[in-house]
Amino acid sequence: MSIEEKILIRDSKPRLLVATSTFPRWAMDAGPAPFVFELARSLQKYFEVTVLAPHFPGAELHEIWDGMEVVRFRYLPDKYETLADGQGMQNHLRNDKSAGFKAVPFLVGEYLAGRKLLRARKFDFINSHWLVPSGMVFSELARRFRVPHVVTVHAADFFMLNRSGWGKSLMRRIAGSAKAVMPVNQLMAEGVKKVCPGAKTYVMPMGFDPGLFRSVDPAAVENLRRELSLQGKKLILYLGKLAEKKGVDNLLKAVKILSKDVPNFQVLVVGKGGHKPHVERQASKLEVSYWVRFAGGVPHKAVPLYYAMADVVAVPSRPDKYGETEGMPVVVLEALASRKPVVGTVHCHVPEALKRGGFIEVPDAGEQELAKGLKKALEGDFQADFSLVDEYSWDRVARLYSEVIAG
Repeated sequence: MSIEEKILIRDSKPRLLVATSTFPRWAMDAGPAPFVFELARSLQKYFEVTVLAPHFPGAELHEIWDGMEVVRFRYLPDKYETLADGQGMQNHLRNDKSAGFKAVPFLVGEYLAGRKLLRARKFDFINSHWLVPSGMVFSELARRFRVPHVVTVHAADFFMLNRSGWGKSLMRRIAGSAKAVMPVNQLMAEGVKKVCPGAKTYVMPMGFDPGLFRSVDPAAVENLRRELSLQGKKLILYLGKLAEKKGVDNLLKAVKILSKDVPNFQVLVVGKGGHKPHVERQASKLEVSYWVRFAGGVPHKAVPLYYAMADVVAVPSRPDKYGETEGMPVVVLEALASRKPVVGTVHCHVPEALKRGGFIEVPDAGEQELAKGLKKALEGDFQADFSLVDEYSWDRVARLYSEVIAG
């Protein structure tokens, strides 16, 4: 029986609680990535959705946003509630000593808010994002309130727990009690199964909105190109968080190589993060600042304009010093939806089909291979069926999620 048939029998949509530590704080937010928001919004076709997310100074505590109820939990006095700024909780814990003092209140705040919601209302299902903190919190609450729990695994959560015995024990407890585990790539699905053989895993990356990337105003694109003084230049675009595992430092080294035999190109780095001072210093040290511009963060709704300007999108992912790699960068899907080739490394963990759909994979994250791949893309030396990316539209991702959650 399909989920649509189940809804007809019930004569109402089942209630779904989505719990996450990363969620846009307000409209046009250039901070936290919006993929949990987009998934939750798409799931409204099948469920009555409530989102529980952390509070941030300036954000509403309770609102209806695009039809979804959004509840933000408190965990500290207002000015200290800064862990949910989109830079990643783990990055805060690694780079900011004060962040460690916020972690326990964060967990307690999420637990108490989740318990309050589950006591007040009858939820049919829970979908938490990241094994920690939300997966851990709601694995306990789901057991207590007897609500089926599906946990989505993104990347940092898996690698953090997989590094130690206690972490694997916690992963085993979360995955073992969940109705299903949904990692965004096959590597992590295999890792979860190794730790918890009984876990039911379903691999599905986050998605994209085809209309957002295929209905871009050419005049707006040209205006942006003029504003950034990019007329007549081939554009290599990097778009994403500036963190070690994103590999921007290796991209800068590849630019040094490209500058010797590729004429008239520009690299635009769009994004922000704790690694930004490092890569800015490196650009200066490598003497590639002429070819590289750092544009900072931009609102997600403006992102399609940047893809439309690009000739190629670079995703130079690599393992960081902890061995952590990407889940499956949504930027790959968005760029391919914009009919732009993507040059990325094996550490992007892209589905095989997309390697025929415009994703040019280089065998490692080294600058030599990156430079070769970028040159190949700039010279048009590739074939691609960009329609293959449609398999990962939000409509299709949400349908799989609905079948796993309610099936």
